[in-house]
Amino acid sequence: MVTSGCAYPTLPTVHDASTSELAGDWTGIDGAKVTLERNGRAEVKNLGGDDWDFDKGWGLSGTGTWKLIEGASGETIMAAPAVQVSISNVTGQIQRPASDIDEWTTAPHTPIGEYTWKFGMERTKEGLQPYYLVGDPERSHPVPPQANVTGSAPASR
Repeated sequence: MVTSGCAYPTLPTVHDASTSELAGDWTGIDGAKVTLERNGRAEVKNLGGDDWDFDKGWGLSGTGTWKLIEGASGETIMAAPAVQVSISNVTGQIQRPASDIDEWTTAPHTPIGEYTWKFGMERTKEGLQPYYLVGDPERSHPVPPQANVTGSAPASR
């Protein structure tokens, strides 16, 4: 799930996740891809920034690490445990077309050298699903996730 960013709706949380449940390949909004390997390696392709950064219209590709982190008020979604994905080797950056973003964010974004996302988690009948927050919270709208069934990643509908 991807949802929009201050007056967030009540969001699902998971407090008993394991890294083995999250390892796999995930496909999200605009065809972005996230790979979480069991050894802690992460790879992203065209993944937009989380929260307010999403409105800037860029997407990153690259490699780095991922881990489960403990939640803390103001640091993670609903102060619940989260999946932290840190990309330190950026291999590409895209800019969404102006028709997909607000008119004041159509200029190309400055190159980004590294970035960290914090994904929330939701347990569904298909398994554990990661999600992150995007955009202005005043325009809150959930977008369902899509997951490729590869490795141990569960499918999402």
